[in-house]
Amino acid sequence: LKAQERTSWQAPLEYARSLVAMGRRSATLLLSWLGVGQAAKYIIGQTANSGAYEVHFDDDKRTLDLANDCHPGKICPPVVVMSGRQVGTIDVANCHEGVMYTFVNKGDLDAGVVVQHEGGLYGSKGIAQFGVGTCFCYKEGTLMCG
Repeated sequence: LKAQERTSWQAPLEYARSLVAMGRRSATLLLSWLGVGQAAKYIIGQTANSGAYEVHFDDDKRTLDLANDCHPGKICPPVVVMSGRQVGTIDVANCHEGVMYTFVNKGDLDAGVVVQHEGGLYGSKGIAQFGVGTCFCYKEGTLMCG
């Protein structure tokens, strides 16, 4: 409407709409500044504060002990980057209850791997070279992959 055609009740309504729009923009800016809604980001490496721990596999290593194969004295973090010459099935032991583990296959060989709870009783997850797979640690250290 043109300015001269507005009725007296429309001006306060337009003012209220502009305040609501300004509030939405401010809230969006604040949430983005606080980092809400962004993906998790981890330090990658073999330090004590790494959230994505690199475990090196040689030709003979076929197991991954989540309580002992990462930083000494600490359990493995939720993201495990497997590097080296791993191939075939990797039995995973000693997961921490309630953790969703992400396994990244950054191996040298293009054959891929399969991760599973020791013996494969609770499913297995095939992970291609440079692929990612997830498994959940249920009660009593049961690693469920599938």
